[in-house]
Amino acid sequence: MPIYDQTYRRYEARGPLRQVRFWPITREALRLILAKRAFLGLLGVALLPLVVRAVQIYVVTRVPEAGRILPIDGRLFGEFLNQQIGFVLLLSVFGGAGLIANDLRTGAILIYLSRPLTRRDYVFGKLGVLLALNFGVTLGPALVLYGIGIAVAPEVFVRADRAWIAPAIVLHSAVIAGVLGLVALAASSLSRSARIAGLGFFGLVAGLETARGILGAMSHRPEAHVLSLQHDLRMLGNAFFGIAERGVSVPTSYPALVLGLVCVACLAILRARVRAVEVVR
Repeated sequence: MPIYDQTYRRYEARGPLRQVRFWPITREALRLILAKRAFLGLLGVALLPLVVRAVQIYVVTRVPEAGRILPIDGRLFGEFLNQQIGFVLLLSVFGGAGLIANDLRTGAILIYLSRPLTRRDYVFGKLGVLLALNFGVTLGPALVLYGIGIAVAPEVFVRADRAWIAPAIVLHSAVIAGVLGLVALAASSLSRSARIAGLGFFGLVAGLETARGILGAMSHRPEAHVLSLQHDLRMLGNAFFGIAERGVSVPTSYPALVLGLVCVACLAILRARVRAVEVVR
């Protein structure tokens, strides 16, 4: 009777579970983060601009002359989302700094990847945490604000020439959440300390913003503005919502290209750092 060699076979989950294996990672990490009262307080503060913008819509509908100073067209949502970038940075620092760093420090990443999880499942699970947090202060509030605008001023928003506002909100929110989420996750994977990872992420963003200001003042070249991730996101938002930015005349393709390259670099870092075998040197 012949004997066949039985080689190693990766464990495969049941069919219905194959596409959602990352969800338990996202769910448990969110549960731990949202259990902190300080973090909930930060989320509450991040929603205050929503209240201010809702009041702006109400005031303009009651006093139309105020619309000259406080417009309530598509620019309202672009300015709101650009304003929320600062809160997204804070959420990414406090919520994302330890997502991978803590697993590297404790060795939990080896346990994760020894189970029926791929590296892609692990990265998607961790990235899902940051996307959920970031969408919570960008996409969610912006859509609520859009709904308020439709309810309070339907003559302004329920028009064929304003139908682009909702898709622009979704697109700009996705760009903000995706880019900053990937950068924060890559920074977390480069250290075993959540504190160092958070400082590294904040230092990178602040350093690029400082370099933009210095080079822009010295060279007077508008291309210097693409050095800042925050400014790149704002320039894309201005293009999505038709906001004219004074003193900056950079083609939209420049910030889009820079942000695309940043995302590719972050994915390359995650591919190199997230592994099932620890390399000791």
